[in-house]
Amino acid sequence: EEASESLMNLSPFDMKNLLHHILSGKEFGVERSLRPVDSSSSSPAISIHEMGHSGATKTERSGITKLKSEMKQFFHEGHSMSSSMFTSMRGSTPSSPTSTSPTGSKGDTSWGGRKGQWLRRRRLDGAINRVPLGFYEQVWKILQKCHGLSIDGYVLPSSTTKEMTPCEIKFAVHVESVLNHVPQPEYRQLLVEAILVLTFLSDIEVNSIGGIIHVDRIVHMANDLFLQELKSFGATGSILEKDVATGICHFFYDSAPSGAYGTMTYLTKAIIIYLHDFLPNTGCAMQ
Repeated sequence: EEASESLMNLSPFDMKNLLHHILSGKEFGVERSLRPVDSSSSSPAISIHEMGHSGATKTERSGITKLKSEMKQFFHEGHSMSSSMFTSMRGSTPSSPTSTSPTGSKGDTSWGGRKGQWLRRRRLDGAINRVPLGFYEQVWKILQKCHGLSIDGYVLPSSTTKEMTPCEIKFAVHVESVLNHVPQPEYRQLLVEAILVLTFLSDIEVNSIGGIIHVDRIVHMANDLFLQELKSFGATGSILEKDVATGICHFFYDSAPSGAYGTMTYLTKAIIIYLHDFLPNTGCAMQ
């Protein structure tokens, strides 16, 4: 009630400034202050200050681009899923504060100041349905290679591509309506990231990548791989805690998408394991 009242008492300028920062995707902090209006009264005001950029920086974009090219090369050449591939993936320059190890054992100083940054970012992006540029067109393409995408029990069928065009607003709204069945915005944003990695396969010369693809299952597989790696680094206690509603590790929510231990690296691993039977040279041994 106090927060709602403070929000309603903001001046038009402060409200516009707050909305501008929310929609910009930049990391910012808000401090409450009292700004005197006249001698007899005062009204609540806010002070907004930027706290560094957690969005798609040049470094992060290059990391995701490298991940995409590695994935495409893997599928085109039909190699086995060896550890060297993921070692190569980790060669991309991370923008995450957890670039040294998932537990931040050698980067506690930088991690301490940025803890919660990516969780807030995912929560915000999920709340306003912010998706990467060209996301819906890529979803349309991937639907042509499977029977549909299952998102938390709701299916986006491949037949949708016969009813709507990839650039049609109606298609984007339909995809968004399926995603909106997921109540937790940060979990919804992880599902968007998983679908984004899946769309990397849209340009691969594979006729089919299976029937109904359960995106939420891929996210949980990635989360399990992340937890296994955390435990291999000796992590214990609160760092392994999961969100009760979704079963996803809080630390996984708070990891950058790209980088050595970014969420997309684990999502890529999970997708390769999940779709292994539909990939080229499936007889190759998985290491």
